[in-house]
Order: sequence, then structure tokens, then C-alpha cells
Amino acid sequence: MKLRAVRKTSMAAVVFVAIAASSLAAQGGHPSFSGTWILDTARSDKSSFTPQSATYHVTQLGDSLILDRETAGTGKAHMVYELTGKPRTNTLPLIGLSTAATSTVSWHGDSLVVHTLSHPQDADLVQTDIWVLANGGRELRLKRDAVYAGSSMGSPTLVFIKQ
Repeated sequence: MKLRAVRKTSMAAVVFVAIAASSLAAQGGHPSFSGTWILDTARSDKSSFTPQSATYHVTQLGDSLILDRETAGTGKAHMVYELTGKPRTNTLPLIGLSTAATSTVSWHGDSLVVHTLSHPQDADLVQTDIWVLANGGRELRLKRDAVYAGSSMGSPTLVFIKQ
């Protein structure tokens, strides 16, 4: 009788592990950045483009990541990124203008890398954001590197806290 119960328990564990593994495989094993994130300015690096405040609302569904962001100074923006590596163009408030920005997303392990190219005021703005979850998923660390018209704007790390 006990052996039968152990077999059932073992079989249930095997089924659970198989379902969990296939679910991760279907997602590519990548973390989800979904949630509402508030910029922690005290823990973020200062740079010419670090906002005084920012809120990111992120929804990650299937092959898309939707970012609704509100930042002091630039206002609201709605972006959709393709998690498949396919380029996606969004309109963003950049340097005081609404500007078309084309982003390509890739995964490097558990890090999400967003490479964006735009042309505000007829100059190239190349921005690379690396998203990493920390502290058990309670923090989003966004390492940003930006070059505008051939000049570096800095490489700050922005720290967001999940709400």
C-alpha cells in the first residue's frame, strides 16, 4: 500500500516537473518583466538623461513586451517591443520632439537587451538598454548607454522597485 502511494507521489512530481520544464521551454526560459516599476532616484546613477522620476508599466505577453512609461520632463510614452528580434518602430518623445524610434530586442541569458535607433533633430541617437531583474525579481536594473550625434550621453544604471 505504501509503495503504491510513493509511486503516485513520484509520478505526480515527475508530471509537475515536466509541465514546468515545458512551460519554461515555451517561454524560452526567460524572466518576465511584467509589473509596475518606480524609479529609485537615490539608488540610480546620475546622468544628463536620468529622469527626476519615472514609472514603467510593463506587460510581457507571448512574443511582445508592452511598456507604458511616464517620466518627468518627457511625459508619457507607449512602446511595443518584439521579443523575437524583429525590429519595431514606436513614436517617442525625444529631445523635445515626437520621434520615430526603431528598436530590436534580444536576450543575453536572463538579460533583455533593447537596441534603439532614432534621428531627433536629424542626428543619430543610438541607445542600448540592458534590463536585469535583481533581489528576487523585486528590482529592475536598467543599464543605459546612449550616443547622440556621435557623443556619449553617459552609461547610467537606473534602479526601479516593483510595486
